[in-house]
Amino acid sequence: MKKLFITFCGIVVLSGLSHFAYAEEKGCPNSFSPEMKAKMQQNKSEFGNRQNLTPEQKEQMKAKMQQKKAEFEARLNLTPDQKEKMKAIHKSAKDKIQPLFECMKTERAKLKQLKTSGASEQQLQAQKQKIKSIREQIKTIRKSNFTQIQAILTPEQQKEFNKMHEEHKQNKNQNQKNKFEEKE
Repeated sequence: MKKLFITFCGIVVLSGLSHFAYAEEKGCPNSFSPEMKAKMQQNKSEFGNRQNLTPEQKEQMKAKMQQKKAEFEARLNLTPDQKEKMKAIHKSAKDKIQPLFECMKTERAKLKQLKTSGASEQQLQAQKQKIKSIREQIKTIRKSNFTQIQAILTPEQQKEFNKMHEEHKQNKNQNQKNKFEEKE
């Protein structure tokens, strides 16, 4: 009986190791190459946590955002009144979303702690559900923001805005696709 148990344990360990070796060989998202890990760490240290940015990095980020905002306003040819309304919409959305991001950060930390403490699958699922609920709230606010912006635009501006939104989604999808292609 003891030999059978030891044999069984050995098979479980070997099958687990072979799974991780296979995942690494295939470049699965859960197993990152050393180059990818280094790149992720660099990005995180550069811009991942805004509180850790140097004053120069903050200024670069601010300048880049102002440039994007100016390009956005120019491309839509916004009137001064529309710009003010847009500013109010963005401020309102930011005020609603910021606490949700903080809450999500806290809930993710709790999930990580539950995983390391060996919590039950039921506890993990409940915590994941909390995070999912927060994500849905953020998504709802963003959809509302999108609708409010469209409401202040002329029909021509709405077409351009929708075109810009589609371009953004395509660029985002392309960037994600490129990240996975780099791995392979």
